[in-house]
Amino acid sequence: MSFLAVVGTEIRKLRRSKVTWITFGVYVVMVFFAALFLWMVMNPASAKGLGLITAKAQLSLGAVSADAEGLLSFAVQMGGLGGSVMAAIVVTFVFGREYTEGMAKYLLVLPVPRARFVLAKILVSAAWFTLLTLWLLPLAWTASAVLGLRGMSAGLLASTGLKLLELAAMSVCCSALVAWVAVETRGYFAPLGFTIGTIVLGSVLGHTGWGPWVPWTIVGLYSGAAGPGAVPGWPSLLVMAATFALGMTLTVRHEVRADNVQ
Repeated sequence: MSFLAVVGTEIRKLRRSKVTWITFGVYVVMVFFAALFLWMVMNPASAKGLGLITAKAQLSLGAVSADAEGLLSFAVQMGGLGGSVMAAIVVTFVFGREYTEGMAKYLLVLPVPRARFVLAKILVSAAWFTLLTLWLLPLAWTASAVLGLRGMSAGLLASTGLKLLELAAMSVCCSALVAWVAVETRGYFAPLGFTIGTIVLGSVLGHTGWGPWVPWTIVGLYSGAAGPGAVPGWPSLLVMAATFALGMTLTVRHEVRADNVQ
C-alpha cells in the first residue's frame, strides 16, 4: 500500500465521521460569540439593558475597536488559544480512534511500514486543522457584514489568513506530543488530560520570563493574546520545531515497536 493510499484511507474515514463536521460547527459558535462581543462594544447601552454586561465590564469593552480589524483580531486569538485546543482534539481523534474502535491490531499487521501510518495521520490531521483555521475567515467576513463593521478588505483578510496559518502550524507542532500520548495510552482520555495540563502550564508560565521557551505559551504569545509587544522571536520558533520533532519521533518509535495486542 502506497503512502498516498494510506492518506486517502484516512481522508475517507474523516469524511464519514460526524466529528469532522461537528468541529466546523464549533468554530461557527466561536465566531458567533466574537460577533456578540463586538455588538456589545457597538451597543453598550442595549447590552447593559439586556443584562449582558455590567458597569465594570463596560470599561474593558472600551479598549476594543468596533471594526473589522477588531473582529479579525478576535479570530486570530481564537485561532491561537482555541486553535491549540482544537488541534489537540483533532490529533487525539485521528490517532486514538483506532484503539477505541479496536482497529489498531489490524493496522499493525498490514504489510505497510508503520511509520507511514503515523506520517499519514499527522498529515491528514494538519490538513483538517488547517481547513478549520481558514474557516474562520469566511465566518468573520459574514459576521462583519451582518454587523456592518467598517474596514473589511481583501488585504486585511489575506494578512489575517497568513497569521492564522502560522498559528495553525504552531498548534500542529504542539499536538505531535498529543499523538504520542494517544498511541502510548491507546485512547482518548489521557491525551485530552495531557492537553488540559499543558494549557494550564502554558497559562501559568505565560506570566513569567520562561514563556517564549514553552511551546504551549508561545502559541498564545504569537496570537497577540498577551499584547503586541509579547510576540516571540526565532528561538521560540526553534522550540516549536523541536517539539514537533520530539513528538513525531516518540510516536513513530512507539508504533514501530508496538505489538498487535489490544
